[in-house]
Amino acid sequence: MRIDRCVCHAVPFERVLRHCREHPDAGFEDVRRALKCGSGCGLCEPYVRRLMRTGQTVFHQVITARDEPPPG
Repeated sequence: MRIDRCVCHAVPFERVLRHCREHPDAGFEDVRRALKCGSGCGLCEPYVRRLMRTGQTVFHQVITARDEPPPG
């Protein structure tokens, strides 16, 4: 399985990573507003959070909110 985009809005995680690099102080809510990721079904939210933490843009396993909790 290859997970590499927000399905609801067809936004590749590579684009999210570019946005994060161009706006290094952006938080998840900023990414959601700018690119709409996480504003549809919400399944991409833990992937985007992990991307923001690690820079990883391709995933081969299912990640849930329990696996990647929001920053505290």
